[in-house]
Amino acid sequence: MIAPAAAPTLWHARSLLAERFGYPRFRPPQLRVLGPLLAGHHVLAVLPTGAGKSLCYQIPALLSDGLTLVVSPLIALMQDQVAALRHRGVAAAYLNGTLSGADRRRIIQLTLEGRVRLLYCAPERLAGLCTEFHGAHRPVALFAVDEAHCIVEWGNSFRPVYRRLGEFRYRLRNPRTLALTGSATPEARREILSVLRVPEAEVVVASFDRPNLRFEVERVADERARFTRLVEAVRRVAEGVVIVYAPTRRLTELITRALRLRGITAAPYHAGMDLDVRRPVLGAFLKGKAPVVVATSAFGMGIDKPDVRLVAHWGPPHTLEAYYQEAGRAGRDGLAAECRMLWRPQDFRWGEITASMRAYVEGRGCRRRALLAHFGERLQRCTGCDRCG
Repeated sequence: MIAPAAAPTLWHARSLLAERFGYPRFRPPQLRVLGPLLAGHHVLAVLPTGAGKSLCYQIPALLSDGLTLVVSPLIALMQDQVAALRHRGVAAAYLNGTLSGADRRRIIQLTLEGRVRLLYCAPERLAGLCTEFHGAHRPVALFAVDEAHCIVEWGNSFRPVYRRLGEFRYRLRNPRTLALTGSATPEARREILSVLRVPEAEVVVASFDRPNLRFEVERVADERARFTRLVEAVRRVAEGVVIVYAPTRRLTELITRALRLRGITAAPYHAGMDLDVRRPVLGAFLKGKAPVVVATSAFGMGIDKPDVRLVAHWGPPHTLEAYYQEAGRAGRDGLAAECRMLWRPQDFRWGEITASMRAYVEGRGCRRRALLAHFGERLQRCTGCDRCG
């Protein structure tokens, strides 16, 4: 893709980073993404949780004359990012199912008039947006797909519209594209690029190793023992907050009630709850007033909560990629944090748990080495797991 005349440079990006966001410098992986992106190339960025992925499209958006369209999977995620950007004086908006028809029309009109710099939307809104933008003089300068692993994990069944993102890009006149995710195997990366129809994209992969995280997997005899071990782990957390991931909505409610009976302040979070109930839980969690949240898998995606000291799993997720996404929400501040999974053989009846996930749970080798090898990376030294001390 040909870069526009007088394209912004990394010098412009650094100046804006300090002026608008208050950071003195970019992290090395961010520079590896911004360099080719500002030069006009498509980029797939696979950066670990806490690496500052959102700045990789927010900075180019502010350096561009056109619109940056951000595809985001979760209502809470896009609302929080828009609120933070508006606080910094950035013209940002979102389109999702929480808005009235009148509000949606108003935001689209403001966007077409050039009064919105970043527009976040759910993938289900893209078909309508493509129609609205057809023939408009407000080009999409950057098409950003946040949490791009959803293309692979959700696109085949849960949210099939993710498989149409390449079609929507084409209808938007093939804008420069940035896909971002915290974890993706080499096979998943190829699938993301294929769906987006950008096989020539630059691929930036940072190290998946998070030295401050300790990985532990413990087999338990029964549900009573599992809950006892969970309570012990939660009570060891003196500061910061805890996320407990459960496989079903029903279990999030049951575990929450059981924790409360043990005197632990806990709150549930899942998609079956009304939005006006979920939002206060998320707000309390971000402010440190909900020390333990028991949730299904999507909770925490893209949320900037640095002091999660424990991520506990009530059994294995379906895939190792999903596990690493969820576990990686611990220790975003770089301080020591624990990632603990409690499991029983009966858990493998829950659904389609992949062979790689089962091998991680039942394996006898280093947990960290197994995780990194799954993403194509060789570990030099384990900094903490139940196998290596």
